[in-house]
Amino acid sequence: MGNSIYTIYMPRHAFSRRTNADLVSRALQQLDVPAYVNDRHDIVVDGLKVSGSAYKIINQRAYHHGTMLIDADTEALKGCLSKKRMNKTGIISKGVESVPSPVTNIRDYSFTVDHQQFCESVLAEFIHDYNDGASIEPIIFDEEHIEQLPSKVKETAKELQTWDWMYGQTPEFTNTIKNEFDWGHVNGSIHSKHGMITDAEFSTNSAGAHEVTVVSAISVGLKGCRYSPNAVKEAAAKITSEIPGLISAENEHLVEDMDRWLSNKL
Repeated sequence: MGNSIYTIYMPRHAFSRRTNADLVSRALQQLDVPAYVNDRHDIVVDGLKVSGSAYKIINQRAYHHGTMLIDADTEALKGCLSKKRMNKTGIISKGVESVPSPVTNIRDYSFTVDHQQFCESVLAEFIHDYNDGASIEPIIFDEEHIEQLPSKVKETAKELQTWDWMYGQTPEFTNTIKNEFDWGHVNGSIHSKHGMITDAEFSTNSAGAHEVTVVSAISVGLKGCRYSPNAVKEAAAKITSEIPGLISAENEHLVEDMDRWLSNKL
């Protein structure tokens, strides 16, 4: 809460990260917030980031999605984004890595600014740049508008809640992990692409037959499972189905140990 979201949608040929950031920066200046755009196209005040952006460019269209910290709980935000919290393990990814930046709220520079004022100021700058200064009446979305949306929009809304959309396009990465159990040390490496485990390799220094068997079986069983906290349970079910008796009353506690560990790592 306390964070406003905006999107600028335009023809691809007219798209410019800098131009859009400048537009929003000018809107803040109209609210007596001394904002400017840095070399990374972030909107900052006194060197502190108040806005982050994401972009999507497809066919002939371009989208610039942005945030604006009005009066958010920045301590909670820092806690969510801290390296200690995010760096669960040794993940090596092919995705674009975010660059951590110190943040602040624009409320710290203007005690009266709020979400509505921010929206109106951005709209005024947008009208100035793209509508020759001619006023327009904004559409305020409410429940009535939602009911009138085309069926395709509603289908898309459902799609955005599916596993395939949320995780199925995750960039390829490798997660290297290790843990010390009462029965031995375990090293592991999990390779994932599009949210699925494509390869897994676990080893243990335990000399026990059950320990070696279970760790090896889970390595094989994880292949083809979703990269999720339930991966070990899914792998164990697969093992039980394909090799009945391999997981037994004598070694199921080892599976439970692996499950508890990996459910916090995946």
